[in-house]
Amino acid sequence: MTNARRDGADDLTSESKLLVACSAALCTLLPIAAHQVGWLRHLPDPPGKLFASDKIAESRAAHPLGIPDSLLGLASYGVTLGLALRASKSPRLRKALAMKLLLDGSLASFNVVRQVMSFRRLCSWCTGSALCTAAMLVSERETIRRQIAIVREQNRFDLRC
Repeated sequence: MTNARRDGADDLTSESKLLVACSAALCTLLPIAAHQVGWLRHLPDPPGKLFASDKIAESRAAHPLGIPDSLLGLASYGVTLGLALRASKSPRLRKALAMKLLLDGSLASFNVVRQVMSFRRLCSWCTGSALCTAAMLVSERETIRRQIAIVREQNRFDLRC
């Protein structure tokens, strides 16, 4: 007898996984934003010495141009969410989404590396956001590959002319 139970995660489309991961990334940034604008006094961290969310969120590096990076992140992931909701309607939007996801992944990776190098610690909330970004990239890896192949083919054609 076969196991009739199915894992619900298998039923999710890549678009659904992208939307869930992007929404989760937005949710991980909300407590940081509340802390950075003074609405939340302390960002709780898991036990141990690996995380220092308060110290990192209050640092000068977390306020580029004097703006809390969490607010920039909320705006950025808001754009990603908007593209994700509309990308199936247009080839241009699919391309824009693929490029935006690559940008998001680059920025999230940079942020994690910067925290480790500068503070020797991590912001647990930022790490959650970075993991959600990785999930977005994984969920849309085929779309990203296709868009990169299209760009390469267009560039190859342009070079021949």
